[in-house]
Amino acid sequence: LDREAQRRGNSTYLVGVVIPMLPEKLSNGLCSLVEGQDRLCKAVFLTFGPTGKIKQTTYANTVIRSRKRLTYKQAYAFLFEHDLERVRALPLPPKHQTGSTGRALRDLSDRELTDLQHWIRALWRIASRLRQDRMAHGSLDLDMPETKIFVDEKGYADRLEKIEHDESHQLIEEFMLAANEAVARLTRTRRLPSLYRVHDEPDIDRLEEFHQLLESFEIRAGDLTQRAELVRLLAVLHQHPQGYTLRTQLLRSLKKAAYRHTPDGHFGLHKQDYTHFTSPIRRYADLVVHRVLGDYLAQQDQPKGHRASTYDLTRVERMGEHLSLTEINSAEAERDSVKVKLLEFFERELERRPPTRFAAVITDVRMNGFFIELVDSMAFGFVATATLVDDHYVLADDDSALVGRRRKRRFALNARLDVEIGRAHV
Repeated sequence: LDREAQRRGNSTYLVGVVIPMLPEKLSNGLCSLVEGQDRLCKAVFLTFGPTGKIKQTTYANTVIRSRKRLTYKQAYAFLFEHDLERVRALPLPPKHQTGSTGRALRDLSDRELTDLQHWIRALWRIASRLRQDRMAHGSLDLDMPETKIFVDEKGYADRLEKIEHDESHQLIEEFMLAANEAVARLTRTRRLPSLYRVHDEPDIDRLEEFHQLLESFEIRAGDLTQRAELVRLLAVLHQHPQGYTLRTQLLRSLKKAAYRHTPDGHFGLHKQDYTHFTSPIRRYADLVVHRVLGDYLAQQDQPKGHRASTYDLTRVERMGEHLSLTEINSAEAERDSVKVKLLEFFERELERRPPTRFAAVITDVRMNGFFIELVDSMAFGFVATATLVDDHYVLADDDSALVGRRRKRRFALNARLDVEIGRAHV
């Protein structure tokens, strides 16, 4: 099991299908959190003070019992919905999409719902402070919306949903980041052979190319080698009509994060200490770090000077190189899977009557038509001038719009419009 998990490196999440790192009886059963059942785990206990600063950190082998399995939508509702009856009415997702499910919220008493809401809001008060502090100290807000493709019971793509990185996602993320950082600090200061999640500083030439791209969109930016300017630019792009595309280009201008045996820091998060610890079921790197932590905890009960470790530096160096490659392979497969399923979805839309109209934004204008990006799916398309039959359209003098000669209707850069699918291809 371990050799095969190491070879795979991580679970791969294709649309509607998971290729697990570990067999499903482990990854979705014995090793997975199940509502109301005890599970063995390694834990980082973080004690926060009134201002949200960490006062104490301890580590232990322990037992966890999940009190309630929630979707992000349910957690978001607990955070911001005052009417608990509306929260109670939110359904769990279909079992074929998520595996085992817990009790529906409608089966909980008023007291149970109130208690859940109290703790979720208390956790968010801490998490929001952690996030504010992280951003204030130069962490880059690189969170991107994603298109979730839902499949029917036969596996066909039948619904798209744009998932925003809202407060329910941020709540989970901040505590995961805090736990990852705490473990990385421990392994670094104790000089334990381990893996780190590193993100090197970007190449100046790549940032300069991106700077030139911004100028073509008439976006002013200063010296992007300065972290403060990157932070400011990301705030601008969050409000830009083509912000998703431009932020994607910025991500491509940065270096890829990787696994390494040396604690070289994380540029994007602006952290000296960072590793992956929180997902040992689906990432082998986290499993390595769990074993390193396990060795450390075992040593605390051994006579002074006793040092037994599962890994040495040479082994974790090779492991980091291998796992960085398996991560890239999985990411490419996942992107291809999304492309295939988006194509399947839009091909099925061609048969729908009446046709669905999709919100889009114009991303580029040419003499023979204009390029668009669909708002919800972030898929790209092209509207040919020949299909605009209500007028004869010509390119404006500044190349920013197609303008009808008679009616003066404009299809301008960054304008929004509704479109129908005429053809689907990769």
